[in-house]
Amino acid sequence: MQLTHQQIQFFHKESYIAVGPLVDESKTQQLKNTFSQLQRQWAQEQGESLEDYCRVLSQWTNLWKQHLLFEAQIHHANITAIARQLLGVSEIQLFHDHLISKPPVHSKAVPWHQDYAFWPVDKPRALSAWLALDDVTEKSGCLEFLPGAHLDGEQAPQDFLGSDKDWGERQTEVRKVPVPAGWVIFHNCLSWHMTAPNQTHQERCAFICIYMDANCHWKPNHSEWHPTNDQVSVAPGECFNMDEFPLIQSEGIGYEL
Repeated sequence: MQLTHQQIQFFHKESYIAVGPLVDESKTQQLKNTFSQLQRQWAQEQGESLEDYCRVLSQWTNLWKQHLLFEAQIHHANITAIARQLLGVSEIQLFHDHLISKPPVHSKAVPWHQDYAFWPVDKPRALSAWLALDDVTEKSGCLEFLPGAHLDGEQAPQDFLGSDKDWGERQTEVRKVPVPAGWVIFHNCLSWHMTAPNQTHQERCAFICIYMDANCHWKPNHSEWHPTNDQVSVAPGECFNMDEFPLIQSEGIGYEL
């Protein structure tokens, strides 16, 4: 799939772009059903009821290691093609995937932040491909962006438990980006974004793949606490090891979803 010049320019100017549908209804439902099966398995392994388990956890990483369906999804032909176009490279690597579930009614807001500030990566040459597994509305907690704020560069990591960032007069520039299931929002790792609580009675799920330029290097002191540091087997300053951070080349590896 080839984006237009205008779409690519929009991404670089605004920090995000929504494209779709890229995954059909049958496949998004398969992903959700598979995730539900994994949740039941993990809850049982923890000796918890599914209700208690899901009340505590709302984000799960590296699902590509847990099930072949998610492993195939990280290689989705059109999604990875768009990621390469937006990064301007022929080879990308998966930094990690994660599935975020906003439970109905009692979920919380995710405050304004930049993702890159929390990653042990040496340069901000990465993006997130945020696949909506449900119809995402303003009421269910869609992504919100401050367009163009990524051009100011990296800022200090935000305290997720502290006070939210105040944009002052720029607050009027904030854009909410609701999308139907199967659409993907690609956003720069320096984009400023947040999500509001889910005020509906339905779960709101998104499967996110973080793709980086394959020439990015491991920089542990950029984020010493990040759990992916435990999966790195190279020296600081080297490219990430491909067993834990799969290389995704332009010709793909035969996955078609």
